[in-house]
Amino acid sequence: MTQILTAKSMKVTLVLDPAEVARLEAPDGKPRVAIAIRLPDRRVSVDLSAKSVRKAIAVIREHGSDNVAAIIQGKLAGDFVTEAGLVAQAKVKVSEVVS
Repeated sequence: MTQILTAKSMKVTLVLDPAEVARLEAPDGKPRVAIAIRLPDRRVSVDLSAKSVRKAIAVIREHGSDNVAAIIQGKLAGDFVTEAGLVAQAKVKVSEVVS
């Protein structure tokens, strides 16, 4: 017999292509950036802080898109990711960790 629980929300992590993130526009003076994200079976929307988008773009430009992981995390509500945050983090090479 299947037991049933109730969830308060569904957390999602969207792994993005850093090269696409680097092409986003987040002009100064604009507090939010609305974007749509295509997935194989659906499309979701997210509203991000323009400051976090600018920070992610700076990290990607500094380290190169092949050396960065870019993700959005938030709560899925229908086709919208709420309470979302964007992070771009430089990948650490194994040789740097061992040293």
